Amino acid sequence: MSYSLQSLIERACSPSRFDPNLALNLEICETINKKQGSAPRTAAMTIVKLVNSPRVNQAMLALTLLDNCAKNCGYPFHLQIATKEFLNALVRRFPERPPTRYAPHPVQSAPENQWNHFDFVPQQLMAHPVLDRILYLIKEWKIALTELSKYKEDMTHIRDMYRLLKFKGYVFPELRDSSVAALAPADTLKTVEELEEENRVAQAAKLQELIRRGRPQDLVEANRLMKIMTGYDQKHQPNYKEMFVEEVHKIQNKARLLYEMLGNLRSGDRPDETMEELKGSCENAILKIENMLKTEQDKEKIEEMNQALLIVKNSILKYQDIKKGRYNTSYDISDKFDSKLVEEAKQQQQEQQGSISLIDLDDDLSSDSDRSIINQLNSLTIYSPDLSTQPTQEPVIPIADNKLVDMVNKNGLVIQLEPLSTVNTTYQFKAYYSNKSVAPMDKMTLLLAAPKSMQLKLGPVSSSSVPPTSDKSVTQVITIDNPNKESIRLRYKITYEQFGVEMEQSGTWHNTK
Repeated sequence: MSYSLQSLIERACSPSRFDPNLALNLEICETINKKQGSAPRTAAMTIVKLVNSPRVNQAMLALTLLDNCAKNCGYPFHLQIATKEFLNALVRRFPERPPTRYAPHPVQSAPENQWNHFDFVPQQLMAHPVLDRILYLIKEWKIALTELSKYKEDMTHIRDMYRLLKFKGYVFPELRDSSVAALAPADTLKTVEELEEENRVAQAAKLQELIRRGRPQDLVEANRLMKIMTGYDQKHQPNYKEMFVEEVHKIQNKARLLYEMLGNLRSGDRPDETMEELKGSCENAILKIENMLKTEQDKEKIEEMNQALLIVKNSILKYQDIKKGRYNTSYDISDKFDSKLVEEAKQQQQEQQGSISLIDLDDDLSSDSDRSIINQLNSLTIYSPDLSTQPTQEPVIPIADNKLVDMVNKNGLVIQLEPLSTVNTTYQFKAYYSNKSVAPMDKMTLLLAAPKSMQLKLGPVSSSSVPPTSDKSVTQVITIDNPNKESIRLRYKITYEQFGVEMEQSGTWHNTK
């Protein structure tokens, strides 16, 4: 006996139920994916009506189903939950301001699997389970769909609703990493066929929504989209083979990054979560690249894919060695297949080295002149007639030898501190950022904290990106006021990205006097 989509949803959210039927929920997701067309909208609007049920158990069942659909039905469903109509209906029962003494209930530390319906069974200290769950979902969508999604430009209303609720005083609960990852899974290599199918489904869903809205500007956009989908507009037709090769390059970069990170592990260290994710992406890519090589005719692309395949396999071999306790093995991750590009790169590098050597000479001269000026200033005494009536003050004294000390040296990132000078109790350091890895470090952010007895000031960083294999390429001035002349102690947290992978390092540094 077959049921309509609406009747399936009503069965799954029956007020006589007090726990979700996961099998039925997944059947609803499969039905949405199979029918497409208006099915995602029908499902979303039917579910949101049940979310507003006066019965808490029915509302919670509807929210569990909503979460299952968001995680299993992809862009067509995401497009519907990002509409103003849906979002306004979702928060329809929210008061203008948060209820008195309201605070989100902390997420229970349940096993890291699917979200359990009973995580939100009403308890003495939590009188608003439905409100809590809706806030959780909106925050989850805000991060996974408006920040991490490939189609983030179509999800802006979710971000607007998040900001509106925050402005009204609502506090959003903390998120589980696993629930966000389930909604926006890590990038994996897709075949040409998978890329084409993904794009076709997204275009069809967007066309359906544009026609449904029916505003003049929507119909103009729908007409443009139809020309692309039917092949009439060849100019904007995506080249899926080129897209696949671009994805292969990304996987190649991830493999190099994994190899670099594994190479920095010392005996006894184990791969962390980031390395595990990178390894998973690499393993997923191998079979797809090998299958693509069987059908590819373009020699250049074959070389590129062979090169990437070698690097990916060697990075996984390195990972397997680390797991077995072998830390001193090495594998080739060079670009030996791409001989033409290598030669061009070498030629460009030689040209650049010529110009760099001239700049280096100029830099040496300027630095010498700067030092001579500093020496002249340091030779001045306080017996100058202009200063005789002023209170005695300690001169600017460079710290001995101006030696560079390592504050951070891990995973290819090196941050060294150079003591510059002290005036009374004010110490000044210059931080030099170096990148020993082959991957650029982007969105570099350094956060420092000092004891309460000290005052800390960070100057502007010269660049937020540290180029690959660069030495002292980025600088930043750090000033510390240390009235008690204690040993300087700093806690640091550094965040950056390498090929789209978020990296983080933290620790402490101290300078014994």
